[in-house]
Amino acid sequence: MQQADIQFITDMITTLAGISESCAAGVQRRSYTAEYRKGVDYVKEKMLMEGLEVHEDALGNLFGRLAPGDSGNINLPAIYSGSHLDTVKCAGAYDGIAGVICALEAARMIQRSGKPLRHPYMVFGTIEEEGTRFGQVVLGSKFMAGVFDESALDLFQDPETGRTFRQVLDDYQALSQPERRRPEEDISASCQDRSLEEESQTLTIKESRLNPEKVKAFVELHGEQGAVLEHENCDIGVVNCVAGIIWMEITISGMAGHSGTVPMKLRRDAGVAGAEMILDLNHYVTDNYSGRATLTAGRFLLDPGSANCIPGKSTFSLDIRSGDREILRRISTRVEECAARIRARGYGVDINILSQRDPIIFDESIRGMIGESADKRGLSYRPIDSGAGHDSMVFAAMRPTGMIFLPNRDGLSHHPDEYISPENLKKGAEVLYDTIRRIDETEDM
Repeated sequence: MQQADIQFITDMITTLAGISESCAAGVQRRSYTAEYRKGVDYVKEKMLMEGLEVHEDALGNLFGRLAPGDSGNINLPAIYSGSHLDTVKCAGAYDGIAGVICALEAARMIQRSGKPLRHPYMVFGTIEEEGTRFGQVVLGSKFMAGVFDESALDLFQDPETGRTFRQVLDDYQALSQPERRRPEEDISASCQDRSLEEESQTLTIKESRLNPEKVKAFVELHGEQGAVLEHENCDIGVVNCVAGIIWMEITISGMAGHSGTVPMKLRRDAGVAGAEMILDLNHYVTDNYSGRATLTAGRFLLDPGSANCIPGKSTFSLDIRSGDREILRRISTRVEECAARIRARGYGVDINILSQRDPIIFDESIRGMIGESADKRGLSYRPIDSGAGHDSMVFAAMRPTGMIFLPNRDGLSHHPDEYISPENLKKGAEVLYDTIRRIDETEDM
């Protein structure tokens, strides 16, 4: 069996971690910055050095293509694998990046095996997955999937600068011009003839959209961003779905009053009522759906917000997630039941559903292939839901899609101390390689 090269993977992660904006801690490489450009150029150079044909679309999504072994198969749909190259502020070195590098290592493993794929293989790195520039997550993949078109360039703004997406993109594209790069940042001249695009060629947003007929499947490797796999000492997570999500804002109206003069039994304290509701829902989800759903009240505001005034109004958020649509329905019902009990005590309760998305289920056959690949390597694996969103949830609407999770130390992600061990990266790259092989050999997808 082919073995992944740990040194190649860890060297790339270490190098990319050193390409960072100034920040309080960790790594910061937000989309469309000069540092992001340097990071992309580094990955581009590695792709070219490994014999991949490189293409960067008009949005900044990066692709490295490994041609099939038989030139007669050049028009077969491609197998795509990768993740995102941007980070949140003060981030770790692995979120998204590990998926791109392991996908590139899978391409190297294919070449080392001496047995080319029948299908083209495309390593990709998406831009603006984290949503740090325009407040829109998975933005690069949404353009790839045709969710957004060119009109979005004038719709979204960078809140820090007030510049539109189009203006930011124009600045970023200027960074791509050869005359704007220092010589040490140029891609090796010996590799340039393998690039699919000349730097000066004008690309259009429309061309960023993928044709589903030219895609066979997507597979994304990613850190779990939680502690389940590590806690269970499990090597591989086979992702069932990206959890459905409901965002609510609850407003409870009581009666404000002086903190020292209104007797406790006569109060309608909206802060206490809100806290009671949150605790009830927290206990309900913990007792009935632990490991299958989450509930978070991440924001809690009191009005008038004075230390010596009984709160007359409380407003709080609820983030409810589960991979099971029925569980989401039951938790929503519990919210309504809690509200009814509080209203019966003389409070007003307003429930505002801000957004709602059903679970996004990944392809059953690819999930099976990931499990079989782990089993073939003698690795432990388990099904797992993703509570966080990923590029793959966008791609799943287009073509068969699967996700592989690796353990994060202490479950940390979006944190400077984020860490995936070299051994786990190796295991993930090998399972990814085997899964790609299985997809390549499967006709009926």
